[in-house]
Amino acid sequence: MKIDRKENQIFSELSDEAWLAIQSRLFSRDLDAGQTLFLEGGPAESCYFIQHGALRILRTNPEGRVQVIARLGMNQPVNIISLLNQPRVNQATAEAITSTSVYVLTAADFDTLLTNTPEFSQTLLKAFANRISQMVDLAADLSLYPVRVRLARFILQLAESDVEPSGWTQDEIAAQIGTIRDVVGRLLREFEDQELIQRERSEITLLDRKGLNKAAHLPEI
Repeated sequence: MKIDRKENQIFSELSDEAWLAIQSRLFSRDLDAGQTLFLEGGPAESCYFIQHGALRILRTNPEGRVQVIARLGMNQPVNIISLLNQPRVNQATAEAITSTSVYVLTAADFDTLLTNTPEFSQTLLKAFANRISQMVDLAADLSLYPVRVRLARFILQLAESDVEPSGWTQDEIAAQIGTIRDVVGRLLREFEDQELIQRERSEITLLDRKGLNKAAHLPEI
C-alpha cells in the first residue's frame, strides 16, 4: 500500500528504512459517521492512525453510563495502550464522528515493529508524551481555574485544534472540563450574550477571540 508520508505528520521524521517497514504493514479502513471502529472489552487486535476525520473515544461504567473521554483527529494514534497491556483488551470504544479513514496496524505487525524498528517506538513515545502533556495541563486547569475559565480555554483550544470542532454535546464538554451539563449550558448562554461566541445547534463559532482570551485569563493577542 503506497502512502504519502507528507500527509502523515506522526511519521514525518522517520528514516526511509523505518518508514518502508511501517508502510508495508499498514492498510486503510474507511468509516461512516457513527460507525464503531472497536468496542470496549473486546480483544485488542489492531491499533490505528487517523488519516482524516475524527474519532470519539467512549468508556462505559457498570451502570451503563457512557462518557466521552477524548476526541482524536488526523495523524493521532489510537488503541496503542490496549496492545501494550496484557491481556490485550480494548480499553474503550471508538466511533467515527464524521466520515473517517484510518490506517490499521495489526497486533502481530505492531509487535514486529516494536522489536525490529526502534524509530517506531520512539515515534509512539513522542505521541504519548504530547498526550500526557495535554492531560497534565487539563489536571492543572481543573485544580487552578474556575469552570468559566476552563470553558473559555476549551473553546479557544477547539478553535485551534485539528479535531472535528462540531458535534460537541454539552455532556461531552462537561466531561472534558470537569463539570456538569447545566453549568456548561448556562456559561455558553452567557458567552453568547456577551457576543464572544455564536452557537448553532452543536456548533460553536468564535466571534471575539480577544474577549474570550480575557475570560480564559490568557494574554491578549
